[in-house]
Amino acid sequence: MAMDLRDPNVWITHLLENLPEEKLASALKDDNPDWEYIDGEIVKLGSLAHSQLDIPELQRRGLVILASESKDFRLLAHLLRTLQHAGDPHLALRLLALYVEHYWSVAAPQNMAHKKRFASQVIKRFETGIEGFSQNAATAQRDALSGELAKLAQCWQSHNAPELALATDDLFALYQRAFNRAAPAPAPTPAAS
Repeated sequence: MAMDLRDPNVWITHLLENLPEEKLASALKDDNPDWEYIDGEIVKLGSLAHSQLDIPELQRRGLVILASESKDFRLLAHLLRTLQHAGDPHLALRLLALYVEHYWSVAAPQNMAHKKRFASQVIKRFETGIEGFSQNAATAQRDALSGELAKLAQCWQSHNAPELALATDDLFALYQRAFNRAAPAPAPTPAAS
């Protein structure tokens, strides 16, 4: 059965799929062919070679690895980048918050300084989509995104990462300013009877 990558539940169920403890903590091996593909192809995102990138294939392979082999944060960072680039910050933030809640302390990389550096880069990448999202999002979408940012900041705090919580709070403030500058997109109205 084909994977519907437009369905947020597909992403969430693959992320939250239970793995044995040894797989939860294991880093992806450099010779894993799917990881090699994903890690090699992601550099094309946003470059001149972007048109050669098969984003759905990259996402499909990444989700399969998350559900069956590893919760390596580097893999999640690449998957989030595809969502950020596509203008879906809400799903990306939701996945990041769920990941931090469930896997941050156990998943690879085990070097916390490296993991925090990757996380800082992920948070920074959300800034590029702020204006587009704020101009096209309805009030409910804005509220949902704000809620995910608040939840993520709390997750960082509970995992002793105050610098990432602060970066998330700063991102929240940037989104709020953009929301205040842009009128909300109209919500669909029910047909008159």
